[in-house]
Amino acid sequence: MKEQLRLLLQLQSIDSKCREIDAQIKNLPVKLEPARRDLAKLEAMLGAEKARLLETETWKRQQETLHERESDAFRQAKTKLNASRTGKEFNAATREMDNKKRGILEREAEIKKVSDAVVTTSAQVLAHEADVEQIRSALAADEADVASRVAVLREEVTRISSGRDELRAGITPALLKNYDAIGGKRGYGFGIAPVIKGVCQGCHTAVPPQLNNILARGESVETCPRCGRIIYRLEMLEDKPGDPTPATPAAT
Repeated sequence: MKEQLRLLLQLQSIDSKCREIDAQIKNLPVKLEPARRDLAKLEAMLGAEKARLLETETWKRQQETLHERESDAFRQAKTKLNASRTGKEFNAATREMDNKKRGILEREAEIKKVSDAVVTTSAQVLAHEADVEQIRSALAADEADVASRVAVLREEVTRISSGRDELRAGITPALLKNYDAIGGKRGYGFGIAPVIKGVCQGCHTAVPPQLNNILARGESVETCPRCGRIIYRLEMLEDKPGDPTPATPAAT
């Protein structure tokens, strides 16, 4: 039993270290999520600005087209004025010219206002494009750094896991099944825990006195009735005169 416990503890040490590294691997990309969300918001804002700029430029072209038509109409009214032969024709052509001129002036004012808006919005779009590109470049650098760190951590997991299969091969199937069920499927993090002063250090619950006495004899491997972990007393691992030399622990 002593050798089995030692193998289980070595296995648990490897699994615990790998689990810690796996958590780091999982958390590293998560740290980039705020930057990704900020970038997405800025890109959406930039897209909206570009859409508004396009609408403004389209409106400006429409106003310029109308201005050209109104200018042509003004010239036609002027031609009518010059060709008028009666006072009635003259007055009518004059009123038409005045109306066209007033419309042209209003259109030119609108075009001036829209042109100023285009200039202002274009400058904002250029500035925000530069900001977005800077953030995008910074995020890409951070992503590359995370990918590099994840690769290093995965190599560390591979190194630490070396010899794990051999350890598992030396543990009896029944113990291994129990260890895997508690340490893995239930998400407890580890499947074997010591009992110190009658208390399971896995769930911090006192074990029945009779079970504690059984553990003291060190003749069998027992489980905690509360959490189901494999439990042992520390003295069970102590070497006694006549015990065989323990196997050299696997490198972790």
